[in-house]
Amino acid sequence: MGEILTYGLPTGVQNSIISIANVVVQSNINAFGPMAMAGCGAYSKVEGFAFLPILSFNMAISTFVSQNIGANQFERADAGAKFGILCSVVCAELIGLLMVLGARPIIALFDSNPAVVGFGADRIFCNAWFYFLLAYSHAVAAVLRGGGKPVVPMYVMLACWCGLRIGFLMVTGALFHNIWFVYWVYPLTWAASSVCFFFSFRSKTWLYDQNFARYEEAEETS
Repeated sequence: MGEILTYGLPTGVQNSIISIANVVVQSNINAFGPMAMAGCGAYSKVEGFAFLPILSFNMAISTFVSQNIGANQFERADAGAKFGILCSVVCAELIGLLMVLGARPIIALFDSNPAVVGFGADRIFCNAWFYFLLAYSHAVAAVLRGGGKPVVPMYVMLACWCGLRIGFLMVTGALFHNIWFVYWVYPLTWAASSVCFFFSFRSKTWLYDQNFARYEEAEETS
């Protein structure tokens, strides 16, 4: 029970707080009227479908990393993590490109109103180009969870996807009335979290910290 809570609770807290941050984002979108609400709502539905393959990669990455660390296959865990991150990033960017190419027809499937299509398509044009950052953050977070470091992604995402996101919207909302600032808050916070995750991944603490004695033993055996 202790181990399950140790690994599961940080992820649950992280997702709950990020959901609260997204409520703040939605309240900013609502200030631009019903057409903006409908357009961004359609985009959110499309994004939910588009990112299902990436979420599947993340689950596979966590499982692969944890199983190989448990089997003392540290080099294999490292190589698999890198390959999984690459697959996730490439897949996300290809999906983002397809969304950009078909932005208006995709949104029109939900609502054919030109104003709604305009808001939804603009959101795609602003966000979909940067899906590789979102995928990278999620993939490295999956690696860290698989390596027994679930608290690290919790802190990173709370700081970047919650604190930074809300702070950015509070400042820009007070100074400007432009929905593009609401659109841009996502790529900016994805970029911030990607930088943090890059250094967390490169440090290899997820691979060696809790398993150093077993790692040395595996090295001696090989």
